[in-house]
Amino acid sequence: MLTMTIGRAQPLSETAAAFLVRFRAELDSHGWRAAARVIEDHWDRFVLTEPQILLDAFTTLPSEAFIETPSLLIEVDYLRYIASGAAPHAFRRRFNPAADTPSPHLTLRDTLFGVTSRVAAHRSAGRIADAVANATEARRVLDAADADDIADLRVALPHLTIHWAQALDVGDSPLAALEYEQTWAAAVATGQPRVSRRAAASLAWMHAEQGRIHTARKWLDHATGFDVAVDRYDVPLLLAEALIALDGLDTERARQQLTQADQFVAGEYWAASLWLHSLLSTSPEDIIITETLVTRETRRHVSRAVEPGAHRRLVALARWTLRARRGTLRGPGGPDDRIPAAIAAENAYRQGRFSEAHATVSRLPSDDMPPRLQGAVLLVAAASELRLDRREPALDAFRRAHDLIEREGLSMLYATIDTQTLRELSEASGLPVDSAVLQFLHNSSDDPRAAIPSLSRRERQVLALLASGLSNNKIAETLFITANTLKSTVRNLYRKLGVNDRTEASDLAHRLGLDSATA
Repeated sequence: MLTMTIGRAQPLSETAAAFLVRFRAELDSHGWRAAARVIEDHWDRFVLTEPQILLDAFTTLPSEAFIETPSLLIEVDYLRYIASGAAPHAFRRRFNPAADTPSPHLTLRDTLFGVTSRVAAHRSAGRIADAVANATEARRVLDAADADDIADLRVALPHLTIHWAQALDVGDSPLAALEYEQTWAAAVATGQPRVSRRAAASLAWMHAEQGRIHTARKWLDHATGFDVAVDRYDVPLLLAEALIALDGLDTERARQQLTQADQFVAGEYWAASLWLHSLLSTSPEDIIITETLVTRETRRHVSRAVEPGAHRRLVALARWTLRARRGTLRGPGGPDDRIPAAIAAENAYRQGRFSEAHATVSRLPSDDMPPRLQGAVLLVAAASELRLDRREPALDAFRRAHDLIEREGLSMLYATIDTQTLRELSEASGLPVDSAVLQFLHNSSDDPRAAIPSLSRRERQVLALLASGLSNNKIAETLFITANTLKSTVRNLYRKLGVNDRTEASDLAHRLGLDSATA
């Protein structure tokens, strides 16, 4: 028997002392995960005979261990039960974390720990709807609880609610922001900077992604106000800073922040990272690398990528952005969701199908959208209305878009429409667009998308038929025009597209996804 102790007078057994030596060595050398595995390996040996030894080990784990793995809190609660002299079977009767319905005999602590474990488990398995349902139920239970019971959970609560907020966030629930805010306030009040910073960083990303840049900056200030080192939990902070920099056209800083974020495991923000990579992919080499990255990460997270929510939405945006960079504009599907519908509208606009683009955006409740999406929809509406010779509605939509973009600092959104149309709308409305913005966004003279909206309907038809391989005589016959009229149309078409012959025009039509069905 050794006389070694840990902050208490009772001596430790030789086995317990050896356990603690190994535990501390793993914690110092390999981090808390390795140390937690040592506890797990010795659980059966000490849980009934020396539960305090395991409790002492748990108390030396960093707070991030409990943030990432709330089940550790359940184990601590169980050990306290045993150390107090209660029978183990009593705890098991009162608390079953795998149960779908909490027992009426559970304490508030037991209930919330159990529901939080299910939230984390469902989220990890990609069952987002179940995770959201459990998180919503956990908040309902907490809001209905007695104040004295809540006071007993004061310190542990932020470690639980951060998981509820993350589940709601991934599920695109409108309750996510409030849950993060409550987590942040509770963590600040209990002096837990890591959880405070994590909640504030998540809020910063959420608002930045939606285009609420001023609000995002406020939460960035909150997140960076703690004197703690940057770690893997700061990925949303770094991504928010990257996106804000990109919106301000500061691509160098955006790349720096994204590179720093890539040094850590992205966790719940893997799809967000893909979207930012796609936004920063401008060269052919960048595009190829990012396309490979999107394919690899989507396969790794396939269960999450197919579930409705933030992951699927951001992957769709990443893929659309890369297609737009390549000029291969094909829509992602039906118009049930606002993101696919907005993308489909931009797709139709880019291909010169202005009536279709206008019809699509007119069905979207733009006033109920976050600023980033609302601005894009308004720009497509303005540009489509202008090309349909509806000047006043076009200028009204552009004024609303311009006001939103300038207010939030979302300059990158102007790239939603082509340079020529943007200039026309700016001049006609009397609302200036900074020349530096125009130069930055549209400095590529070989971007084929910019020319498409300026094509007439007849020119789009001819382009599609050229790509189909029909002879000139057959094309003229199909369109009921003379050969001379066709030659004149083709010359104008080549001039607008900046191509020299039929082969180049056909290649461009295929890249843009134009065929006889879309003409």
